[in-house]
Amino acid sequence: MPASLAFGLLLSVTGLACLAFAFYALLRGGKDQKGGIGPISERGIHVIAGVRLLVIGGISLAAGIYFLVS
Repeated sequence: MPASLAFGLLLSVTGLACLAFAFYALLRGGKDQKGGIGPISERGIHVIAGVRLLVIGGISLAAGIYFLVS
């Protein structure tokens, strides 16, 4: 198994997992919860984390597909 194939599979699975967590954080995270850190509500924290996970997941998935194709 070449290294690029293994690395491509790893990045693709990581990207899909990040995207799944991102959609969960954006759709369900922080609803009906009290608290937060200072002026940022619990929902706001989940939105920030969800957007960050979307970016990281998208980059990981794109890199994984690139390694699988090349």
